[in-house]
Amino acid sequence: MGAWVWGAVALAIVLVMAGGIAWWLARGCVLTRIGAAGAVLGGVVSLMSLAALLDTDASLRIAALLTIGSGAWLLAWALAGGIRGQRLMRAEEAEALAPRARVEAPQV
Repeated sequence: MGAWVWGAVALAIVLVMAGGIAWWLARGCVLTRIGAAGAVLGGVVSLMSLAALLDTDASLRIAALLTIGSGAWLLAWALAGGIRGQRLMRAEEAEALAPRARVEAPQV
């Protein structure tokens, strides 16, 4: 196996690990877990294509497409989860400050 195949294997393993870390850090965020599951699945399928296909060029092309697609999938869903989490946090802060503003307002 050449250097290109070993590089593809390494990238697929890194993608599976990144998906696992994203799943672990998601803390119940469904959006991030969707991205993590897709990344792990894409990395595993990429590894299987490298191991199962006899044609090296075809296996490298398929592995590259799967790795790039799964990485983009993880990035998009992780960003969506982060944006949603930030919006929820800001809404909770605004809700926590709202009763104080009403209590501290002078009565007319």
